[in-house]
Amino acid sequence: MNLLDVDNISLGFTEIELFSDLSFTVGEKDRLAVLGINGSGKSTLLATLAGQEIVDQGVIRRRQNLSVAVLAQRPNLGDGTVSDAVGQSWQGRAAMDRVGLTGLSQTKISALSGGEHKRAALAAVLHDQDADLLLLDEPTNHLDIEGIEYLENVLHEFSGGVVFVSHDRHLINRVATKTVELTGNGCYVTEGGYKAHLLAKADREDKAEKDESARLTLARKELAWLQRGARARRRKPKSRLAIAHRTLDVTHKDDSRSRSLALNEFDQKRLGRKVVDLEQVAVSAGGRALFDDVTISLSSNERLGVVGPNGSGKSTLLSVIAGVRAPDEGTVTFGSTVRIGYFDQMGEALDQDSTVEEVIAGPGGHLDHNQSALLRRFWFEPATHRAQIGSLSGGEQRRLQLLGVLAAEPNVLLLDEPTNDLDIDTLRALEDWLDTFDGALVAVTHDRVFLERVVDNVVAIGADGFRHLGAGEAVWEQARPKPKISNRIKKNRVATTKSSDRSMSTLRHLLKDVESELQRLSDERDDYVARLDNESLSHGSRLEISNGLAVALEQLEVAEVRWLDISEEMEKRA
Repeated sequence: MNLLDVDNISLGFTEIELFSDLSFTVGEKDRLAVLGINGSGKSTLLATLAGQEIVDQGVIRRRQNLSVAVLAQRPNLGDGTVSDAVGQSWQGRAAMDRVGLTGLSQTKISALSGGEHKRAALAAVLHDQDADLLLLDEPTNHLDIEGIEYLENVLHEFSGGVVFVSHDRHLINRVATKTVELTGNGCYVTEGGYKAHLLAKADREDKAEKDESARLTLARKELAWLQRGARARRRKPKSRLAIAHRTLDVTHKDDSRSRSLALNEFDQKRLGRKVVDLEQVAVSAGGRALFDDVTISLSSNERLGVVGPNGSGKSTLLSVIAGVRAPDEGTVTFGSTVRIGYFDQMGEALDQDSTVEEVIAGPGGHLDHNQSALLRRFWFEPATHRAQIGSLSGGEQRRLQLLGVLAAEPNVLLLDEPTNDLDIDTLRALEDWLDTFDGALVAVTHDRVFLERVVDNVVAIGADGFRHLGAGEAVWEQARPKPKISNRIKKNRVATTKSSDRSMSTLRHLLKDVESELQRLSDERDDYVARLDNESLSHGSRLEISNGLAVALEQLEVAEVRWLDISEEMEKRA
């Protein structure tokens, strides 16, 4: 059954057409990935599907009583606590746990960082029991390894439809059943995931190249014919000649930008043998040790990736390497030739009230010819040069931030979640340029393509301390936090995790039964806890209730492990 029917819609703002003549449907179990360059209208498209924006033409038909849950790029969860926003049910608590927010459940939304706010909003959306359609804008931003895998599982099992904007190529390929790409030449819908999208895009570009070659050949023949000597020129009007010249000069819209990103504009100062050395470094925050005994010696051609759960201290480690934060223990020493470029996670260096021009030329300054040209080569057209930073999309802000970092010509690059909000074109260009970057690189990232494409060695920070994991795709599995399960539960789990021939429909039925049992046991546990708050209870009654609570907690733990095992079996069969 169709949830949405998008029929020939168009939308644009002053002098900017975002998309036109766009049509597609979203049915139950459809997973539609929205692709396109920054500023192409991806977030605006989600807003139109949610009914928050009105299209200029066309119509969006929604199934009657359709319930929609929306994850915005910059969500607003109100003034309550995380627990208030996400919910008190076991599903809500599980969602908070999977996105790394259990320790912040009673924290006010206003006290969260931007990344924590986004994760709380994601948890609230993913366990919305009434939702028929999920609209997700960059859902993997700020998620760690476990969080991304949890997201994939939820999207696979969700019974309704999903439309999501993402730069995560693994997620798109594993989850999407079709894609829609918003381009300057139109909108293209393709059945299948990321690989199918790439094949369709390559076919389009090949056809466009052949059509352009044929057009130019015909135009050159026309021009040659018109220029065949004086007699021919007299017989043909000058207007005909002008038309042929214009045909040769036609420039078509380019659906992947007309110029490559100007990363090769930037040089690096020579980097000596000594770069940055950390010796037995330790840092604490809020009375809690983030990491200790960290020893790293960066080489001049280092390609180091840092992974780990949210809140483990990855960004803090990067700030220590940058010299922005001093360690509580240990030493950090820098080579004399080091010039650090620090690409922080949230773009905190950008003043939202300043303009693009002021970011590049300085407060009150004006762009010179070279700066204007560089902005254009970084995909900022003249119309945006005096725009306020706050009016730019998240991806455009990140690209401007990257320009500011690279313009200082660093020879040590520190990238904190560099793939957040950047579109896929920009990511490809950045990954390609880093192949030739003549300096050291340290990147905090959970983007699987970026890890495999750019990084040579990976370290992890987490409950197991600071670990060197090596390189390659295997680090993804090695970095996964290991659940702590009691010996009794381990025995029970061994008996339930043997390979089976159960079908997906059987597994879904079993999972639904376990979820019902989890809800019942959670309610039973909460009832026991509430009854224990009664101070007038006799000793015997209190003992009886405590024993009942212990049994309920044990059964709840067993049910949670069963839920985990069935989910993992379904993931392997997906």
